[in-house]
Amino acid sequence: MEVKYYLKRPKDSTSTIFARICYEGEQLKYYLSESLPTLYWDTITQRAFKGNKAFPEYPEFNARLDYLDHTIKSTYRKYRNDHQHKIPSPAELKELLDIATGKTEKKQVTFFSYFKDFNARSERGERISPITKKRTSPNTNKGYVTTLNHLEEFQKTYHRKIDFNTIDIQFHNDFINYLTKTEDLKPNTLGTHIKRIITVMGEAKSRGVIVNTDFEGSYFFKPGEETDSIYLNEQELKSIEDLDLTNNPKLDRIRDLFLVGCYTGLRYSDYSILSPEHISDDFIEIRQTKTDGKVVIPIHPVVKRVLNKYSGNLPKAISNQKMNEYLKDIGKKVPALEKLVTITCTKGGNKTTTSYIKCSLISTHTARRSFATNEYLAGTPVITIMAITGHKTEKAFLRYIKVTPAEHAKLLKMHWEKRNLLIAV
Repeated sequence: MEVKYYLKRPKDSTSTIFARICYEGEQLKYYLSESLPTLYWDTITQRAFKGNKAFPEYPEFNARLDYLDHTIKSTYRKYRNDHQHKIPSPAELKELLDIATGKTEKKQVTFFSYFKDFNARSERGERISPITKKRTSPNTNKGYVTTLNHLEEFQKTYHRKIDFNTIDIQFHNDFINYLTKTEDLKPNTLGTHIKRIITVMGEAKSRGVIVNTDFEGSYFFKPGEETDSIYLNEQELKSIEDLDLTNNPKLDRIRDLFLVGCYTGLRYSDYSILSPEHISDDFIEIRQTKTDGKVVIPIHPVVKRVLNKYSGNLPKAISNQKMNEYLKDIGKKVPALEKLVTITCTKGGNKTTTSYIKCSLISTHTARRSFATNEYLAGTPVITIMAITGHKTEKAFLRYIKVTPAEHAKLLKMHWEKRNLLIAV
């Protein structure tokens, strides 16, 4: 960036100053309020002549121009830092300089206006996650829109002003009660909404917005509970694989694609887009859609059979919603999946236990959970499974898998047998 100062009317006896700002092929002519007798202007240094007794205020005048030079450059740099190195247009830079130099007052930033800008930056791909250090995914961005909608409805329903200074412990309690009773949401969903509010508040604070700091305390917690979710064990997966679906090509393709998920541990957003370019030397190598993390997975014999069946390709994927519907139809064809399972959860503030036929609970995500649980039960090191599933901590991973006390006992027995600790009685 280059900043040069010139007289606006060099032929007049007195003139104001303007700055010609050149940067990255752009140019802005920015007028300043400073003025001086043109006789005392040095066109070479672009400052008032030094040591001129007829203009004794020259030190302060020149210091002011030096300060403006610094302000212009720092404002430009801050914009680029805040917008992932985007180049501001001359109009955008002028608006920022008007605020920085006091020509106009800075627009009042409200929580909702900031949240909407937050979502707009996410939609444009400009927001970087402080955790992954990468651009946030479209699915992540959609969730923030949902949270904003809940907040606006909460404010409208309860006639309660929501702003940076009112998001405190009382707001936390009231908003959770609202979502629990009015929206009938589960604890983990509540926790996700609170987590998003904390993220927005944290970013705003880091950008100099004055906020209520209650969101940083332990009482501004994220609700949650350990959920009951199913997985399919090796025998159940084998039964699904052995189904004769030749008379129903659609279910045949869906079954095969689901099995790929069960033996790769990938999310549906990833295993639904696998192609030959991701496969090399009996390994799958793909960059995950959600985290942008790269994973390398050996090709399981079941996946190999699916690839051979489709000449090196995978069945064409359908929507997640439709896939879930058809998976339940497939599950009904497996007698072992007709058994009842009980699911306990909290909804609307009430804990309930309900029995379901297991096949009615199968979804695309069951594949990923089945992979993680089966590999854990088979004795695969946790750190190896986590490298594929993407769990950051062992604690989070162990919450994710679904292992019963009886299965834990069998796993321990298996390890004892490997170490020759069991002696026949």
